[in-house]
Amino acid sequence: MEDDDLSRLLRQHASRHPAGEALRAKVRTQITLQAVAQEPRTKPAWRERLARWLRIPALAGAGGLAVGIVLTLAVVLLLPRLAPDNALPDELVAAHVRALQVGPLYEVASSDRHTVKPWFQGRLDYAPTVLDAPLREQGFALLGGRVQAVQGRPTAVLAYQVRLHKIALYTWPAERGAASETLQRRGFNLVRWGDGAMQYWAVSDVDAAELQRFAAAWQAAYALRR
Repeated sequence: MEDDDLSRLLRQHASRHPAGEALRAKVRTQITLQAVAQEPRTKPAWRERLARWLRIPALAGAGGLAVGIVLTLAVVLLLPRLAPDNALPDELVAAHVRALQVGPLYEVASSDRHTVKPWFQGRLDYAPTVLDAPLREQGFALLGGRVQAVQGRPTAVLAYQVRLHKIALYTWPAERGAASETLQRRGFNLVRWGDGAMQYWAVSDVDAAELQRFAAAWQAAYALRR
C-alpha cells in the first residue's frame, strides 16, 4: 500500500484528534538532523508527505495510545528515509563476502591506476580517486576495480590486498568530510572516512588496526596529490 493510499483511508474511516505537540517536536527534530546529514541528496518529497501526516489527526482512543499509534506509523513509513545508513555496513559486508565467494572481486584487473581509473568512464556518473604506488609502498597492492550496486546506485569499488587479506574500498561522492570511524560486522572490520569530495568505506577481514593503517595511508597519499 502506498503512503497516499494509507493517508486517504485514514481520512475516510478513522476517528481522530490532533497529534500532540511533543510528537510534532520529536519529528521536527528528526527532520532537522536528517537535513543536516543528507543534503543535498535528500529530496523534499518525503518531507511534504510527513507534513501531511502531521496535519492528519491520529486514530481515536486515549491520548497516549493515539500518540503512540501516530509515532508507530511515522516510524514505519519514514525510518528508511530518516536513517538510511543504518543498514549500510551490513550491505557492504554482504557485498564483499559475495565478491570473495562467487566474484567478481574486480572487473578490471590491474595494479596501475592509469588502467583502473579510465575503466570507470561511462560506467559511473563520477570519477573515483584511484591510488596505487603510495599505498603499495605501505604494503597495500591495488588489484583492480569493479562497479557494485550499493543502496540501489552504481558505486565504485577498488580491490586491494595486504598479505593474504583482501580489502574492498567503496567510494562515492559526498558533500562533506567525515572523521574516520571504525565498525565491525560479522567478524569483518569497516573504516569510514570522507575528504569533502568523496566518501569512503573500507571493508576487510584484516584486523581493525591494519585497516585503520590502510585508511590513514590512503588519506596521506590523497593529501599529497591535492
